[in-house]
Amino acid sequence: MPRQTVALRDATNPLTPEESAAVLALAAEAAAADGSEPLSEQFRLSVRAPEHAGVVHLLAQGADGRLLGYAQTRTGDRPPSAELVVAPGSRRSGVGTELLERLPDGIRLWSHASGRAAEASSAFATARGLVPVRALHVMGRSLRSAPAWPPAALAPGYAVRSFEPGRDEEAWLRLNAAAFASHPEQGSWARADLDLRMAQPWWDPEGLILVVEADHPDVLAASHWTKVDPPEGQVGEVYVVAVSPDRQGQGLGRAVTVLGLDHLRSRGLDRVELYVDEENVAAVRTYTALGFEDVEVHRQFARQPPG
Repeated sequence: MPRQTVALRDATNPLTPEESAAVLALAAEAAAADGSEPLSEQFRLSVRAPEHAGVVHLLAQGADGRLLGYAQTRTGDRPPSAELVVAPGSRRSGVGTELLERLPDGIRLWSHASGRAAEASSAFATARGLVPVRALHVMGRSLRSAPAWPPAALAPGYAVRSFEPGRDEEAWLRLNAAAFASHPEQGSWARADLDLRMAQPWWDPEGLILVVEADHPDVLAASHWTKVDPPEGQVGEVYVVAVSPDRQGQGLGRAVTVLGLDHLRSRGLDRVELYVDEENVAAVRTYTALGFEDVEVHRQFARQPPG
């Protein structure tokens, strides 16, 4: 096993710009080798914004200073979560095991791998006493061919408009927090999380569609945040669909989803994808009825409790 050290970075001792660049380069190298991104969007954003509270970075470095592996933990998630990636040329040499051993007790480790990489990731976790505890489905459909989706149907009293920066940030955060109160990650978004995304190249306020009260247009009932990353790409994303809990049962979730699909299709895109928790049966049912099909499944692993 090559000699290595593990350096810790956090809000008091943040990643340097050079370290951030090395982590993202390592992730890109792994993605090219495996055919799937090892780090999710939130974790990549935290690499770019290393002062983010509740985030710890672990850097496994060789004797020559080269980055061999990387792990990130997020204590703001409920329960805390982590992601881990090892350079393709440094695998099966103990790097991943050492990073895993440095993770806090009770942490849950994500695997976003697909195909053979998913099999290898699952074998790595199983061999170290981890079991799958959560599944995140990636679903997709064509925006150009059948099956067609029905027109959006909104009850009287509602209107549709786009998000307006400087006007809607706090109202949208309240809607998001209420809609995802029990979600491990989404429900904890603060203003910094929203601002970070609004600073990304893919941010487009026209793509954040709001359903509001017709007589009170600052009162948000539902929203569909669509995303196109990269902006010049041909694949859109159903990024965040939120419905106020006190408005559920009115068909707003389906209607605002369709409004977002209409928007993405109007941009001339080829395809749309989304991420949805396996346990969110109602959402899976809605997306399936709108023509979405499973593409792959991401899994989260945790240590099996004693007994």
